Amino acid sequence: MGRTLELTGTWLSYLLYAFQLTALALVLVFVVPALEYPVNVLLGGLFIVVMLASVVALWRRAAGRDGGNQLGTAEDITYDPFADPGQAARDRWEKAVRRLPGSDDEK
Repeated sequence: MGRTLELTGTWLSYLLYAFQLTALALVLVFVVPALEYPVNVLLGGLFIVVMLASVVALWRRAAGRDGGNQLGTAEDITYDPFADPGQAARDRWEKAVRRLPGSDDEK
């Protein structure tokens, strides 16, 4: 009888956020107290901003408001209707249907 450990992508991303926040917190512990030079203050501020951005991103992901993947839309960076003949045919068909008389132009 074998035992398996299954980690989903969501849990792996949470684990990555935890490691990132831990590493940034450790850097802050060692950088911010050494306020000998103005560069250390700026570096500490930079790490605080990165930590806050990571916490906000984690919160948005946990709340389900990060937008998710928009695959197959114009916002998708991999969207290329010419690379997929089916997608190109669908785009041409939608354009042809929009040009038909009696279509709703108010939309």
